[in-house]
Amino acid sequence: MNIGLDVGSTTAKIVHMETGEIIFSEVVPSHRWRELIDDGQDEKRIISTGYFRKKVPHFTAITEITAASLGARYHDPEAQVIIDIGGQDTKVIDLRSNTFIINDKCSAGTGAFLELAARYFDIPVDSLGDMHQRATKEVQINNTCGVFAISEMISQLVGGYTMEDVIYGLHQAFARRIAQMVPPADKVMLIGGTVQNTGIVDAVNAVLDSKIEVPIAPQLVNALGAALYRERSNSSR
Repeated sequence: MNIGLDVGSTTAKIVHMETGEIIFSEVVPSHRWRELIDDGQDEKRIISTGYFRKKVPHFTAITEITAASLGARYHDPEAQVIIDIGGQDTKVIDLRSNTFIINDKCSAGTGAFLELAARYFDIPVDSLGDMHQRATKEVQINNTCGVFAISEMISQLVGGYTMEDVIYGLHQAFARRIAQMVPPADKVMLIGGTVQNTGIVDAVNAVLDSKIEVPIAPQLVNALGAALYRERSNSSR
């Protein structure tokens, strides 16, 4: 059995694989990562990745770029570009040229940006997608800096737009920010827990001239890639 452990800034994910098949997976908040590892777990089976990859038990630690590339190709060998939307950064990986761009200087275009908006509205972050779908008007949110975007959202609400309309506009601003990082491609795969928000997927699909793919359990892709790294290392010996 090969184990991929992805401990990010928000959540920790684990995937167990045998002969190329996922046999177990689980997601918990990052600070509870120990719950994912059994007492006496053989560290030689664990490949870690994510923001805290070097702080957890592991045989080898690999970057999120490597893990995402392996995990995405498991779902679709023809994927060209990956957009990995994390809690603290967003990575765009071009699998054709093995290059990447990371947005880690500002919360805009990250899960933290959406959490900030959800806290302002006093709603669960996982309800943003449903509210996006209920919007009836397209509201323009031009700022992608978190602080200024909240101010603009307040202005739109005071102006008479509904919370649903403003959230729709927020998602569009989020997608436009990410689109600036994405090279032209026929196939783009979205991964990370943030893309469980259907509003984000709809918004990215609207601004990119690409076929958008979202794998099953997108938040597990990097943990899957870590497990695959271990499996391929074993098979190459």
